[in-house]
Amino acid sequence: MKKKTILSCISCAVLMLLTACSNDDTTPTENSKVDATKAIEFKVDFADYNSEQQVDMTRTGGKGEEAVQQTIDLGNGIVAQCTLQRDTTRKSKAAPTRVLENDTYTMLAYDPVTHALKGEVTGTVTWGVFTPTSTNPDIFLTPGTYEFVLYNSKFTRSGNNLTVTRANAGDAYLGRTTYTVTAAPKKQSVAFTMKHVGASVKIKLTGYMDFTGVTGTLSSVNSTAVPGSSTYDASTGTWTTGTGAAMTANTTFDGSWEMQYYSPSYTAITNAGTAFMPATDVSKLKLTFTGGNIYKINMAGASLTFNPASTLKLDANGAYVLNVKLMYHFLYLMSDGSRGFIEETTYGGGTKTPIAVVVSQSKHLAVALEDANNGNPCVWSTLDPMYTQYNKSAKTESNAKDLLTLCNGYSETWDASASVDNTTVKGTSTNFPAFKAAGDYTPTLPSGVHLTGKMVGKKWHLPSAGEWMVAYSALGFAKLSDVTASIYGFDGSYFDWYCTLADVAFTQVGARLWSSAILGTSKYYHSSSELTESYYPHRAVIQTYLPVNHAYRWWFGHHTNWDGYVRAFINYDE
Repeated sequence: MKKKTILSCISCAVLMLLTACSNDDTTPTENSKVDATKAIEFKVDFADYNSEQQVDMTRTGGKGEEAVQQTIDLGNGIVAQCTLQRDTTRKSKAAPTRVLENDTYTMLAYDPVTHALKGEVTGTVTWGVFTPTSTNPDIFLTPGTYEFVLYNSKFTRSGNNLTVTRANAGDAYLGRTTYTVTAAPKKQSVAFTMKHVGASVKIKLTGYMDFTGVTGTLSSVNSTAVPGSSTYDASTGTWTTGTGAAMTANTTFDGSWEMQYYSPSYTAITNAGTAFMPATDVSKLKLTFTGGNIYKINMAGASLTFNPASTLKLDANGAYVLNVKLMYHFLYLMSDGSRGFIEETTYGGGTKTPIAVVVSQSKHLAVALEDANNGNPCVWSTLDPMYTQYNKSAKTESNAKDLLTLCNGYSETWDASASVDNTTVKGTSTNFPAFKAAGDYTPTLPSGVHLTGKMVGKKWHLPSAGEWMVAYSALGFAKLSDVTASIYGFDGSYFDWYCTLADVAFTQVGARLWSSAILGTSKYYHSSSELTESYYPHRAVIQTYLPVNHAYRWWFGHHTNWDGYVRAFINYDE
């Protein structure tokens, strides 16, 4: 009897265990419906901006297009070129607990055929899982296929319509997924990918000189240009763009992090992106500078409107960079003797052919786009290299800096009275190859283009040290005050300038790089000036660009027969 009792107890225990196991494998139901909040684990992942985009942004006409516009004159001595592209600087995904961790989320369940609402529940997202917190958290669903929608508190709901304003576009998240609910197993899994409703736009400034204190506003071009809201029909998954509204967002730019003078370019980017509703037309945005400097020009008041060749609208969950390349508005001497900016040349959409860069309007002085003597070096003089003075304007060692104030290259090239012997015209003399190379210089012109107007018969000359200083200052913001008066500080010392900016003046109109700081080798250029000193009674001034530190220096060659390159200058007529 005792044995039968023990066996009976064991049988009951086994039956209870089997029953328990059976219950674990069965989804909780009510009238044959599944309690989705208990039977399903809703996993939530927060996608980064551009999560659906490829990194390659070079193609045209697609989601990764780069829209380029023509050069814009800002009216303050600066021109801008704008491009808009996807922000390929991908950020690490924020942990779900750090993404609006104190926010409230609402989940809706819809019939995918009838679009009828089948249930809703509110909750929070913690460690990537949606947890119901409402007083009635259950959603009982008949096994079958459903569309689940999850959104956060940045929406305003009216029935099935979820509305987001532009003010909340950056923080509004929404996910939608389709899942077939089954009666078993108990624990099912539904994954949501939450994406930004809005698009984010940053502004990146690029220039050839460091930026300081740049601020601005990004605004709509008028009061109806930018969508102020968008409405999502949760039952069908469709968006409707709301009416337009005016917008203005203050922008502050990081200062240039690049080392002054040493970088080939400088950048400044907005600290944060500006949020917009999807379908915003980029051509309706305007950037206005409210402060800051570049190229020693105050940017306040300058503005530009982005105007791509084709309509370009922002995508939801898209991150963009509006690149604004700020370029100094160099003035050019044209083949017909006129002056104009790059947009007037054949390189900027105009019709004129540039032949020189203007370095001083007050002095009517311009520097040729290419080296003379077919780009080959030559000597200053073939005569006595050390002990004979040739220029009346030669300075002594104690007055070396005075050479940088003399703008008499034309006289020393073409006037016999500038020579010690009152006879020699160096511009025509084979005894002075550097002068003659400058005097013989003729610009290389495209087929069918000729020198006309006041350029016909106009003479070029070997620039003086002072004219070189003018060019350094105009093209690369070199400062005469940096140059010391002492010959030993003057001779061989390095002086800062923005050599890449100077090079742009030439390369943007088809000429070769001017500064050897980029060429990677030292390149010496002759001047017409001459210095006397006690050890070597006379020597010609030669200047050079150095590749090491993006600086220039003055170099006094002890011998007039040292090789150097020739760059001709010209005094043009008004």
